[in-house]
Amino acid sequence: MPGGQARLKSSFGRNAAVAYGERGVMIVCTLLVTPYLFRRLGLGGFGTWSVMFTLMTVFSLVELGIAAGVVKYVAEHLARDEHEQVRTTLSVAVAIMSLVGVLSLAACALIGALANGLAAAGQHDAFRTGMLILGVGLAIRLPCTAYGAVLVGYERYDLFSATIAFTTVLWSVGAVAAVQSGHGVLGVADAYAVALAAGGLLQIILMGRADPTLRRRPRLTARAERRRVFTFSSFALLADSMTFIGQRMDTLVVAAVRNARSAAPIGAASNLQSGMQALTLPFLNLLLPMSSRLSAHGLPAELMRRHRLATRAVLQISLPIAFILALFPHDIVHLWLGPRAPAVTDAVIAVLAIQTLFIAAAPAEKILLGIGRVRLVGALNAVEGLGNLAVSIVLVSAYGTIGAAVGSLVASTLVGPLKWPLAARATGDRVRSFVRAGIAVPLISSLPAVAAMVAVRLLLPGGVVQLLLGACAGVGLSLAVVIAQVGPAQLRTRWRALISPPAPAPVLHDQP
Repeated sequence: MPGGQARLKSSFGRNAAVAYGERGVMIVCTLLVTPYLFRRLGLGGFGTWSVMFTLMTVFSLVELGIAAGVVKYVAEHLARDEHEQVRTTLSVAVAIMSLVGVLSLAACALIGALANGLAAAGQHDAFRTGMLILGVGLAIRLPCTAYGAVLVGYERYDLFSATIAFTTVLWSVGAVAAVQSGHGVLGVADAYAVALAAGGLLQIILMGRADPTLRRRPRLTARAERRRVFTFSSFALLADSMTFIGQRMDTLVVAAVRNARSAAPIGAASNLQSGMQALTLPFLNLLLPMSSRLSAHGLPAELMRRHRLATRAVLQISLPIAFILALFPHDIVHLWLGPRAPAVTDAVIAVLAIQTLFIAAAPAEKILLGIGRVRLVGALNAVEGLGNLAVSIVLVSAYGTIGAAVGSLVASTLVGPLKWPLAARATGDRVRSFVRAGIAVPLISSLPAVAAMVAVRLLLPGGVVQLLLGACAGVGLSLAVVIAQVGPAQLRTRWRALISPPAPAPVLHDQP
């Protein structure tokens, strides 16, 4: 496998730029396509599509769960120069994901046939046919994602991010074209299925470019590797699925307890929440393979340092954006979705903005997964997800759409912060030192920006001017504080330390 170490040392600038470019593409598409679909499809049509999109997110959890095992073991094998094991891991992953793809197609067909009551009136046929077409897209995509997971294990985030950006743009353009042509919800589903399949095929092409020696046919003969990947991935899948229930099941709960029209506001708000989280995902995604490699090299001090840096970075990025959404939700909804959006959308966006702050526990989760504490993460996320589901069902029944958002906030508040001390102890850090460096500093640093936004909220009348001034004041002061704290040169050094691969420690080569 030529150039393995060179791949591990690939330019951090290229990876970071492409990763944030991909997230920028996703944010722009979300901000543009969501209001377009909201207005053109109407509450019933948009609510139906939101249910279908949420169901697709459920299936994507399988992709993420199995990919987590592939990423972890590929990173570890590369750290030890165990190249044949990398090939075996890929072959096993392709075989497993091919089987999962067939099962996903069958599940989509059953959901379309038996659960079309989740769709709004007049959308049942579109829901049924659309779910079948989406299942076909999944059946093509899922085997391909094994190659994408290996790209991440190789730390070729530039190539992997390019496939995600390609998928996002292709779906956005296709969805708009379908609606403009009068195909409605079914056309949006068709466009999404095509984008899923095309993005997956692109992952195979780019993995072949990164390392042509990994083009292997799927096989299930490597029993030990299959067991390792499947066991780790099963618990990673449990963790991801419970996180989904804790953060994304709201749309389905509202549609099931109330109706698809009632789910439209929370569907739109969830898209906005995803766009906010996209600001931190590029470097969060680096942490799993990075943690696995650091653990394989026996570098706990470096792992501890990066846990602090990542948590601090997530909070300093998320806090100003969360407060913009929480303080100016009415102006955002009026500008983004239009005056016909239900009034409850304001409250849903404000609550979900606060709940999103607990993405700051994501670095701890990624590091725990990277060092093999997957059962612990799965158990914590199960408590959070199932607790959120139970609370949300009760609150939606009693209070409607806003109940789902409140349920998510309650569950995240109670469980998410527990991951911080667990990850700190697992990396040999002192909890008090971690809280001071990773949490207290960004919270205190955000106070000037929050104070400025509150002042704008209280002193100026509502409207676009208030929103723009509040956003500029909050983001501008946040950036100024960060730059003043560390200085431009030190800021570049810390960013490089967070996302660049560590220098490889001496290892024994057990492969010729």
